[in-house]
Amino acid sequence: MEDQVYFDSILTRFEKANREYYIAVPDEVAAIFVTGRKPVRMRCIINDTVKFQCAIRPIAYGGFYINVSASLRQEGQLVLGQKVSVAVIKDDSEYGRDIPEELLELLSQDEEGRRCFENILPSNQRGIIHYVASAKSVQVRVDRALKMINRLKHG
Repeated sequence: MEDQVYFDSILTRFEKANREYYIAVPDEVAAIFVTGRKPVRMRCIINDTVKFQCAIRPIAYGGFYINVSASLRQEGQLVLGQKVSVAVIKDDSEYGRDIPEELLELLSQDEEGRRCFENILPSNQRGIIHYVASAKSVQVRVDRALKMINRLKHG
């Protein structure tokens, strides 16, 4: 596995489409992890404080970027145009996100649910994982895991 790679960038915003905030990834850094133009799941640290799982994604007109959500910007008190120090390492987790214990336990007990979960797109798997993991209490995480797996099983 590759070691952590460091670079500096500027928090920027796309001018068109959804106007999301992003950090441009230098081509030499992207070349370490990316093959062709396919996004690659990563673990990222901004300014030694904001840690998150993400993807290095291609920009349509060339180059690569990492999306920086509103919650991450708030956590790190990041503002448009700010210079940031970034560390990235390839994410070796099974789903590209750390799966919460409650969902993992449910999937280990529910064979049909696990089969359904394994058969959806990786982006949808990550969406479910994020939804379950974002709950603050154990009971809400359990409830969300049950709800999402039942939706998969029963359409």
